[in-house]
Amino acid sequence: MTYAEFPQKFVWKSKLREWMPRKKAFAIGRIYYVPPGCGESYYMRCLLNHIRGVTCHEDLRTINGVLYNSYRETCYALGLLDDDKEFVDGFTEASDFATAFALRILFVILLWSESMSRPEFVWEKCWIYMAEDIQYKLRKMYQHPGFVMDNEQLHMAALAEIEMLLHRRGKSLRDYPPMPCPTSSSTLLPENRLVQEELQYDRQAMHEEHNTLLQGLTSEQRIVYEKIINSVETECGGMYFVYGYGGTGKTFVWRTLSAALRSKGDIVLNVASSGIASLLLPGGRTAHSRFAIPISLNEDSTCNIKQGSPLAMLIAKCKLIIWDEAPMLHKYCFEALDRSMRDIL
Repeated sequence: MTYAEFPQKFVWKSKLREWMPRKKAFAIGRIYYVPPGCGESYYMRCLLNHIRGVTCHEDLRTINGVLYNSYRETCYALGLLDDDKEFVDGFTEASDFATAFALRILFVILLWSESMSRPEFVWEKCWIYMAEDIQYKLRKMYQHPGFVMDNEQLHMAALAEIEMLLHRRGKSLRDYPPMPCPTSSSTLLPENRLVQEELQYDRQAMHEEHNTLLQGLTSEQRIVYEKIINSVETECGGMYFVYGYGGTGKTFVWRTLSAALRSKGDIVLNVASSGIASLLLPGGRTAHSRFAIPISLNEDSTCNIKQGSPLAMLIAKCKLIIWDEAPMLHKYCFEALDRSMRDIL
């Protein structure tokens, strides 16, 4: 009998801690559910539901006279687990039309949902598809077209990307043995992804865009542009309120300012009071999203920004903050950001 069939013929006597033959009635036995993420416990449960007459753990891991080192290996020897070839075929096919980032997201979802029996097998066969954009991103970030990574560096960098995506879901590659894990020095990607994202603009393209936009400025727009650029370059700081009716070219000025600073490798944070307005700004975000402004505000509110956090470091490194349609928000939003910036800078 299998372990789950014992209650049909026997009764467990708690005081004696042994099975006794069942004399009457009928019972159906089952083994408590164990999710695949529990590792060896899950594989032991699989074996207990299929192997009959075992008397010890070694019996459970012995198939045709061969003693396997783990329950997982025993399950594969019995053919109880899939070889995950369908996932390998799926990644191979998807690599023809999907981005590497999308493939990494897919792999993390499959890991997180415990859909793969052998994730390390799928990874070894398909990791190259998930690393295709990493070298390009680093070339763009470092402004070094000739930058080259070897396969080992690419492999570790791809693992670091997977680890980062898993952390967002409260997981780690260490939760999925025997998946490999990145080492602390195995990737050239910076730890602060927020700063990295703002430094990925092509400086040459930004320079060309800036020259084109600069020629289209009116005399009034150029005054605003030169005043703000001068404040940034001299690091004297300042806050400027630009007022104008719709269609007067305010967004055009914001684009020119952004291109000017980004062409030099500086960080510009473009935010807006509404989602629609933020779509008109290059790299735009809503103010609430970018600065973690609380939805419910009072006169003492602060933004959810901790000292030393990636967001705090991003704000500290930025040269200019452009806030479109600022008067649409309550003054508490600006006061909350002001308090937070005084705290982190």
